[in-house]
Amino acid sequence: MLVATHNGTFHADEVTASVIFTLLDPEARFIRTRDPAVMEQADYVIDVSGQFDLEKHFDHHPREFGVFRDNGIKYATAGLIWRKFGLPLLKKLAGEAGLGELPEHIYEKAFNTIDRNVMEYTDLTDNGQLDSYTAGIAKAETPEETALYNRVNQFFMHTPVIPYLVAMQNIHDGTDEEQMERFTATVKALATLYRNIFIKTLSDTVKEEAVLNAYDGSEILWLDEKLPWFDAVMNNWDVFKNCKIAIYPDKKGFRIQSLPGSLSSRFINRCNAPRAWRGKDGEALREISGITTVTFVHNSGFTGGAETREDIELMARKWIDGSED
Repeated sequence: MLVATHNGTFHADEVTASVIFTLLDPEARFIRTRDPAVMEQADYVIDVSGQFDLEKHFDHHPREFGVFRDNGIKYATAGLIWRKFGLPLLKKLAGEAGLGELPEHIYEKAFNTIDRNVMEYTDLTDNGQLDSYTAGIAKAETPEETALYNRVNQFFMHTPVIPYLVAMQNIHDGTDEEQMERFTATVKALATLYRNIFIKTLSDTVKEEAVLNAYDGSEILWLDEKLPWFDAVMNNWDVFKNCKIAIYPDKKGFRIQSLPGSLSSRFINRCNAPRAWRGKDGEALREISGITTVTFVHNSGFTGGAETREDIELMARKWIDGSED
């Protein structure tokens, strides 16, 4: 497979697209040029050429390009290549990782999760839409709200996310040869990271199904094995609207943990432990709680533990009944 993209400064969107091609075909080769005759020799032309037939040519820069997601986020090269090749890549990686044949809806759910968590932000930072999109979400209406929005936006513009990390790999006034070397190294490094992300997303999607199947709609999410329940809650917020705490096994018996109280913060608890329990462990906690094998409760009141199933059940009921802010 031969892939053509532009020379000069490289960005996260065509680097991410190149990673997808690399994971699909480890023998994939890349040329970086703006010469139409040279780029047309490639199997795929990305982020350059002024064409967007979305079969061979994937350039989102022309003014007439208008391919958007349902949420209003415009596609850039990363999202376009993910949209075309994401599902085949996930199926290939599932086989490589020993996950076996998975149901089609698992692939589709993992595909959408990766688009939301990885590709959307990458596209937003490249297509110039990030500021207007976040401004639309924040809806600052007063001078004070606008000033606050600007401060927060400025902060996030300098966080070490993939677009920033990729941008920092460029050499100022570097030659084509130097830039090609940096481009190749960046694609190789990100291929390792993204491969793991894609496989873990698939695996977590399978396990998320197990969490959803285990939940009965009550105040307690009971799990007989350790599963990524927190992400399952965050990804299916309305399903868990009545749930207050989760219980799952750990090395010392069982753990109890409050569900998050907000989609925007992992550190707001939906159901805090009673204040008298917080920061206590051992005999002191057993005396206060009246629970024989209770082991600890965290200072912030978000989690605790007990050694037996009987005691974690008792702890859960007392926890919910005695919950305090």
